[in-house]
Amino acid sequence: MQFDKETQTLILRVAGERIGGDDIAEVDQRIAQVMDMHPEFDAAWKMGDMAIYPQEIDGKIINPFVHTVWHVMVDKQIQDESPEFVAETYSRLMKEGLDSHDALHAIIGVYADVYYGNFRKGDSFSNLDYESKLSHLSVNPDAAAFIPTITTLTIAKCATNRSSPVSRNNYSAAASGLTDK
Repeated sequence: MQFDKETQTLILRVAGERIGGDDIAEVDQRIAQVMDMHPEFDAAWKMGDMAIYPQEIDGKIINPFVHTVWHVMVDKQIQDESPEFVAETYSRLMKEGLDSHDALHAIIGVYADVYYGNFRKGDSFSNLDYESKLSHLSVNPDAAAFIPTITTLTIAKCATNRSSPVSRNNYSAAASGLTDK
């Protein structure tokens, strides 16, 4: 999945089918599942092409399109176990106490950090950097990488939102265009 017009059209079509209660093709189920995880985006999807732009959602600025693409990309890595270290990290984070969605968001944060960091430098994506950063990712506050730190949100702020030390809002700002308002 890419950040292109074809993907935009696909996501908006699936959103329309989902909102309309239509049957969703098996190939599009992953997108629909991401949308089900984020009902707060439903109003944005109803805006059609405007959903590709950042929106204020639950007091945060977020891009539902970018967020959905990241979700689908990383979920596919986990499901396909390709690269294998992504699925291993996901399992490890869940064993450390994260729920499925929080573990996915933590990995998305790392993926987006590597993606955008390399993109800004004109470099290609580095699986070695990705694997290295994921290997240090942990919910243990004593760990070297206590869940992604590039976000403008702080762990302390997010920890007040949920009982776990990591919340859905505590992952890379790059992963979704999420910023403090």
